[in-house]
Amino acid sequence: MRKLAYISLVMIILLVVVFTGCSKKIPEGALASMATKSAPVMDGMVDDVWDDAPALVVDVYVPEYPVFDSSYFKDSYNVSMQSLHTDTDIYFLYQWTGDKEESQARQSWYYNTDAGKWMQKPKYKDDGYYGPEYEDKFAVIWEIGDSIDGFAENGCAILCHGEKKATNAEGETADIWHWKSDRTGPVNQIDDKWLGFSDGNGRHGDEGTGAYSSNSQELTDAAGNTVKVPVYWVPGATDYHWIMDGDKNARKIVSIDADGNLVDEDGTVLVKEKFNGDSNIQIPSIYNIKPGTGGRGDVTEYHNYDKATGTWTLEVKRALDTGNVDDVDFSDPEREYYFSIAVFDAAAIAHAIPGGMSGTAYPLVIR
Repeated sequence: MRKLAYISLVMIILLVVVFTGCSKKIPEGALASMATKSAPVMDGMVDDVWDDAPALVVDVYVPEYPVFDSSYFKDSYNVSMQSLHTDTDIYFLYQWTGDKEESQARQSWYYNTDAGKWMQKPKYKDDGYYGPEYEDKFAVIWEIGDSIDGFAENGCAILCHGEKKATNAEGETADIWHWKSDRTGPVNQIDDKWLGFSDGNGRHGDEGTGAYSSNSQELTDAAGNTVKVPVYWVPGATDYHWIMDGDKNARKIVSIDADGNLVDEDGTVLVKEKFNGDSNIQIPSIYNIKPGTGGRGDVTEYHNYDKATGTWTLEVKRALDTGNVDDVDFSDPEREYYFSIAVFDAAAIAHAIPGGMSGTAYPLVIR
């Protein structure tokens, strides 16, 4: 009896130790990635497995920053973040509300009758004809190691350098996950990049190839001028915002006639007056969309926009450790992984971040 009682006591002690070790306290203001045996279904919908992941909820807004168009100032959003992980992969669920519509039009091509030329709608600011036209986006910046001085306190705000972005010293690096609804969304990927030190633009694509190409080329018009025009269009298509790789309906634009109309490879004339900027047959700014390769395509996503509630849902999956030095390595459960987020509502660079330009970073802890 004494031996049985002793064994029972040892088992209770062991259970207490194991339970205590597996339930580390989650620091206040941290995002906890919880272990799961059942990985979430990657479909942009919220299944029951996410009930086991505590949510970190934050507010973000667009600061009155000089390089942002004033039409975005003080736009605000509420962001909920959750995370799960298996022995091999880590998952994130990002949801943000406050985006009144799904924005897909991105710098579409049109014929400007006032300027007398083919143009793209503006990227950053009102150009006198149209306001900025861009896709919805979401970004996460992860500090790689503990390399960036001040990142844990100030988040991505410490990295902002006007229209460009870079770290502030040699050896400081960050992992950038940049979801682009038009350019990478069609192939369910997040553009995986990294940030380093530079006097200019410190952003670099990871090893491999990206998911899209710019639908722009230079042709010579009847007067001998070199002008920019689209590369491809899809005859008969309306309200389309990208052209997939291998689209058999796409036709290459090969020349400009004496009246300034575009002519495609089949001899079809794109009558300029029909592409007046307000019609629904404008031409997309991007084509050749296909899955990114190598490290550039490490991060998988599925997304969904709920029009009734103005809510984006973005499910993300990546290996805990990709083995690439330009990626954050999540395989150490003893450390904290600092990150910051940004919401882009139909914007190229104007983005809502925690605390505005004061910036905020959050630690991810593996549980």
